[in-house]
Amino acid sequence: MPLHMRLPKLRGPLAKTAMPIGPFRTHTTPVNLDRLAGFGKGEVVSPEALLAKGIIKKADEKVKILGNGELTQPLTIKAHGFSASALAKIQAAGGTAEVIA
Repeated sequence: MPLHMRLPKLRGPLAKTAMPIGPFRTHTTPVNLDRLAGFGKGEVVSPEALLAKGIIKKADEKVKILGNGELTQPLTIKAHGFSASALAKIQAAGGTAEVIA
């Protein structure tokens, strides 16, 4: 019998590079641009407005705007994050994107 046994590599939630679990995990709710079609020209789209329209379920959710779909009217969009394609489409439509801290 060998004096010291080899141990397998550390995998799963104990590894340094593993995803955080539980209260330390950050989560954002994705919202595509095509879901914002119900807003009128020049309206301010915020998490509170998305909650009022039923697009998100909770007021304390962090929202990230994704670029799936087209934006036809200029909107002022306030969210916690934006994808690069969403930013390009918002600016092309004449709108503004504001990041909420």
